[in-house]
Amino acid sequence: MSTADAFSPDITAAYARKMVERESRGNGDQMNALDRVGRRCGMTARSLRRLINGETKDPGLSVFSRVRAAYLDYCARQIAELQHEIEVEKARIGVDDTFADLAAEAEVLAAKVERAKRGVKG
Repeated sequence: MSTADAFSPDITAAYARKMVERESRGNGDQMNALDRVGRRCGMTARSLRRLINGETKDPGLSVFSRVRAAYLDYCARQIAELQHEIEVEKARIGVDDTFADLAAEAEVLAAKVERAKRGVKG
């Protein structure tokens, strides 16, 4: 599916909302989280907040593409953190079939995200 086929104002807002929720470090940090996520999306915090709140009725394909690219980058970072944790555990307790399976699954997931990112940029 191409980026244009996946475009939806609701999906765009959902990607942005998820990133802000996960970026926020607790009560009182939402504005800072909006700033950080906005920078990754190439938007101001105010524009991002308006998108999340549904005040931007038609964000357009370029905004969708930037937000989706930032979301996929976020997913790739989360997978990299998971892979690091798996490697730490493997080093701590030795090679275990469970951790080997988890490492393989994380690698497959990372490859899927990379393919999706190439679809955004290509």
